Amino acid sequence: MKNILRKSAVLMVVFIFSFSFSAFASTEVNVYVNNKYVEFDVSPVIENGRALVPLRGVFEKIGAKVDWNKSLSEAVIKDDYNEIEMILGKDKVMVNGEVRTIDVPTRMINSRTFVPLRFITESLGHTVSWDSNSNSIYITTNASSEISRSIVLTVGSKDNLLALLEYNSRLFGYIGLERSVSIDGATVENTNENTASKESEAAQTPMVPEMDDSSDTNNQVDGVQEGDIIKNDGRYIYINTESGLKIIDSDPDNPKIEAEINVPENTYISEIFAAGGKLAVIGQNNYFRTMNYNKSMEADSLMMPYRYYEDRVNVLVYNIENIKKPVLEKEYLFDGNYLSGRMIEDKLYLISTKYINYGYDMYSKSDVEIPMPYYTDVLADSRYEFDYDEIKYFPNHIEARYMYTAGIDLSDKAAKPDVDVYLGGSDSIYVSKDNMYAAITDYSYDDSIEQKELYNPAYTSGTVIYKFSLNKGSIDVVSQGDVPGTIINQFSMDEHNGMFRIATTTGEMWRGTSQNNVYILDEKLNAIGKLEGLAPGEKIYSTRFAGDRIYMVTFKQVDPLYVINASDSANPVVEGMLKVPGYSTYLHIVDENHIIGFGYDTEQNSGGATVNEGLKISLFDVTDANKPIELQTETIGKAGTYSELLYNHKALMFSLNKGLMAFPITVSGANYKTEFSGAYIYNVDNDGFKLKNKISHESENSSYIGSEIRRVIYIGDYIYSFSYDEIQIYSIVTDKKVNELMIK
Repeated sequence: MKNILRKSAVLMVVFIFSFSFSAFASTEVNVYVNNKYVEFDVSPVIENGRALVPLRGVFEKIGAKVDWNKSLSEAVIKDDYNEIEMILGKDKVMVNGEVRTIDVPTRMINSRTFVPLRFITESLGHTVSWDSNSNSIYITTNASSEISRSIVLTVGSKDNLLALLEYNSRLFGYIGLERSVSIDGATVENTNENTASKESEAAQTPMVPEMDDSSDTNNQVDGVQEGDIIKNDGRYIYINTESGLKIIDSDPDNPKIEAEINVPENTYISEIFAAGGKLAVIGQNNYFRTMNYNKSMEADSLMMPYRYYEDRVNVLVYNIENIKKPVLEKEYLFDGNYLSGRMIEDKLYLISTKYINYGYDMYSKSDVEIPMPYYTDVLADSRYEFDYDEIKYFPNHIEARYMYTAGIDLSDKAAKPDVDVYLGGSDSIYVSKDNMYAAITDYSYDDSIEQKELYNPAYTSGTVIYKFSLNKGSIDVVSQGDVPGTIINQFSMDEHNGMFRIATTTGEMWRGTSQNNVYILDEKLNAIGKLEGLAPGEKIYSTRFAGDRIYMVTFKQVDPLYVINASDSANPVVEGMLKVPGYSTYLHIVDENHIIGFGYDTEQNSGGATVNEGLKISLFDVTDANKPIELQTETIGKAGTYSELLYNHKALMFSLNKGLMAFPITVSGANYKTEFSGAYIYNVDNDGFKLKNKISHESENSSYIGSEIRRVIYIGDYIYSFSYDEIQIYSIVTDKKVNELMIK
């Protein structure tokens, strides 16, 4: 009996070893790089006909940097032009941001990471051959070069979609642990040169005056209309109110509501556009759902049924040729939340984004349901769902959200929208008459940064820019570029003479590593010029581009205003700088020689920290770019004073031709006590500004929210102020109120 047991044990050992060698071949594998033998401390193995080698060793010999991220269980292999990311045990890998499938995934064998040799080597552009007689792998290195890549790829399958989301979620979770490093060692160049001004005629041209005697939305780019809560055509006012969209006859002697547009009851209006006898209304239409419970669950539960909602952007296009009877011509529902839109002539372009909620345990599930993107043509009662081969993505720049780009021709009632869906998203866009630029914050593995902790590689933050051409209502991706650092808003970007300019901040101000930069890119978004290292230790608070000039405000304790000459795209230079207390969050172009800044006055408290005080207005004379001058400054109120203008340029009404500017404001006095809520009206010209009038809708019978002024416009010789409850009309000549209209 003992002999039988002993023999059984021996057979079992033989069986185990036989199984092991069937998975990992026992034959020794030799690896040569340019005919030089590579020694390994742990021998390579063969699995399913594929050679797996230890992560470190051979790839350094072909000029690649190898890193292992223990937090992500991810290997990163990178050379000057290519990058490969491989998650342990996954058959989906990323090569230059493109998802690929491998037949033998990365493995952990005896606490060592093994990766597929041929796949990695060939993906880096080198040649691999196998000699079966000697069981040898020969690698011939080729000169590293940038491989031609597609700007946009299609997802193609559900497995690819899941893989892209997994790589994204792991990276962003890692970045969230403060592993990112964004300083890039930028240095100051040409900041003190007194270069002669080379402004072009475009920079010297004043703002185009209004064609009619009424104010328009404060648009960033002339000829590119931005949406707002109010529009006017010189006679009729279109305004979003709490009780719906109203069309108002602006006759100061007899103002009246001409029509009310009943948008869907669960649509909250975000913005409206008006052009060519059409009114485009953009709103959020969120559809609430309730999770179904069976009877036993309802009986045992004391909790309300779980409710969730489906984010949807509602786009409604009305024909308003008959002002009293608007006719709905188009209605669409786009999945997600409205980001921004523009109207160029009678073509509407917009972007919405939808976060993909796939659950915290997505990657442990055997079957995962991912919501597919869609949009609905409401009037045609048709819903269009995008398939996997219609969902696009930008290599290396993936986020767990869909981004919709839509172009709508308002002039053609029968025209269908041009809609595309991308896996990813943008938080800020810039639009010229011909192009749209979407900026995306990017985190890239950076092998040039010394790791503070083993197996925790560093990442650099930057901005990726995607350029879309706009043509008669269609939107198409044409090029891609990237720059170091991050931006603050749409005013960080600009297009001029075919060049794209962008202002960024690298590093972290609170760490003392921040620097500020300007980059100039050509039509294909290749960098051709830069100015780096401005205001070390500070960050950008506002930027404004004006032809060949760039104005930039940075801040930490004082407000340096930089005047930058960008007439030589390859070599932008600082011509002048002015330091004043406080800082501006928005810069407005008055004319070619004057700009006005809106922001905060500041002071140091007893602890030495810089704190905001009242709202500050500063008028700068930049006639001599080498010596900018603060012509006039005014501080309104004390700490707690606020205006929407500080963070939304559309709240400003400004007309140099009319000599007027106005904005809503809430003024605080000592101890944050509100002293005034309404709007300030100023006379303004090249030489200065002067308070003309204060308007308030507050009364004993009004609520604070209902009486808070939201916008101020002018039509002819009258100023119109709008709150949730009413419109008040004032004479520009006498400053007296001449009429009012309840719109509640």
